[in-house]
Amino acid sequence: MYLNFCENTGGTEMKTRINTEKAWNSGRIVHRGSYISLIMKALIILTLLTIPLLTSGCTTNNKEDSITVLAAASLTEAFQELSHDFKAKYHIKVEPDFAGSNTLAIDIEHGAYADVYASANEKYMTDLIKRGYVNKSIAFTRNKLVLVVPKTNPANITSVADLRRNVKLVIANRGVPVGIYTRKALLNLDSIYGNGFANQVLSHVVSEGIDVKGVLTKVVMDEADAGFVYSSDALTANGKVKVIELPENGGGVSPKYYIGILTGSKNQKDARKFINFILSPEGRKILKKYGFEAEK
Repeated sequence: MYLNFCENTGGTEMKTRINTEKAWNSGRIVHRGSYISLIMKALIILTLLTIPLLTSGCTTNNKEDSITVLAAASLTEAFQELSHDFKAKYHIKVEPDFAGSNTLAIDIEHGAYADVYASANEKYMTDLIKRGYVNKSIAFTRNKLVLVVPKTNPANITSVADLRRNVKLVIANRGVPVGIYTRKALLNLDSIYGNGFANQVLSHVVSEGIDVKGVLTKVVMDEADAGFVYSSDALTANGKVKVIELPENGGGVSPKYYIGILTGSKNQKDARKFINFILSPEGRKILKKYGFEAEK
């Protein structure tokens, strides 16, 4: 039975009231307030069920693909440009984080999320592969160890042999790849400058940087007379330092860089695409621009 609660006209009013009372007494209708309450509840439930369907379509379409890359500090400038060009070409954002390769490896072991890891030596990459954090890796570029002095060169250093004098030397700590290469190079140079040369030079170390950028900064700021860095980092100083080549083509060491995809990556497809971009002629051109050498 349909009841018009809004109608209130003349002779029909009494008839409507009588019919309503009969229906009420027979239990065939509910109170007007309860009836409206049921309708409101139904509308609320319908709305709650519909909202997720509407919003899910909106958020998914606007989401930007991205990958996280942990890379050695010496790769900073090169990877920043690689990331920019990669995004422009594939519309995939690269979120890089730079530090010493050893620091990044520790971060990964402690649960830091990343899709790609790029190390300045083979050791830390191999350790992560053995522990199951990285699937596999590939060597993708090389660098060279050099000695840098401030542009004004107050200690008048012209060769690595001058480091035997009482100078202020800064190097990276022994856990960082460039620090490892530095100590190995000095030991190799014992064969040229005589036994004990390495120990004599290391006795003049006044500070140890946490990465190669820290070493370069101290030399640029005239806080040290000399420091060992990569040739690529010396290039980024934009003429604020002088470069002194080491005998034996970098002291007999050849820094090699490795890159790989982490097993925990949630976007391995784009991570692989980024590595392939680095290995492409376009990517190698950018690496060369920043002083890196092609991997043989």
